[in-house]
Parts: sequence; structure tokens; C-alpha cells
Amino acid sequence: MSMKSTIEVHNEVIFRRFSGEVCIDDMIQSWKEIFASYDDLGAYRGIVTSFLEADIKHEDSNFNVMVEYLKDYLDRITGMKVAMVMDTPRVTSTIIMNQKMKNMHIRPFATEAAALDWINA
Repeated sequence: MSMKSTIEVHNEVIFRRFSGEVCIDDMIQSWKEIFASYDDLGAYRGIVTSFLEADIKHEDSNFNVMVEYLKDYLDRITGMKVAMVMDTPRVTSTIIMNQKMKNMHIRPFATEAAALDWINA
């Protein structure tokens, strides 16, 4: 199944949804699209990223690749809320990412509704 992603804005929240097989390059490309499309990320309440329809293909070393990539954009993402919607087994990955990216607030959720409640709180 090929990877698909969408990015859209609703009520000052950026929604990013993945489906199909998703690898680290797909995730980085999606961040590139966000950085290119939204100049002032501080004007948004946060980002809800859904992996509910995705099969994430990654290795532990990919956490470091993502952290290193995002470090170049700390001036744009510091303090940002990023909600990750995913199946329970993937929650550990989000917790590890949150520990590595102290400048952002990254939390796992099982539903988009719960993620949105946190973003809007």
C-alpha cells in the first residue's frame, strides 16, 4: 500500500494524516511541507498528526534522524503542541520522541477528538 498524506487546517489547528506504509523520509517530507506552507506556526494552536491508517516502518536510529532534522527549526517549533494519534503499541515511540525534543510538547492519543481537546486546552 503506497503512502498518502494530507495536511489541512481547521479552527487554527494543523491536521496531518498519514495512510499506507510510512517511513522516516515521508515524515520529514511532511514537516518540510508544513515549514514551507505555514510561515508563522505560532499562530496555530498546534498540530494533530494521525497515524491510525498508517503502517509506520522505522528503526530506532530514525528517532535521532528526526530529532536532528527538527533541531534546525527550533525557532519555529519551540513550545508547540504536537498530538500524535496512533495505535497503542506505537505510544512508546512518541514518549521517546518527547524526551528527545524538550522544546516541543509531544503527546500520544488514541483518537483525534482527545488530541484536539489537549491542543485546545
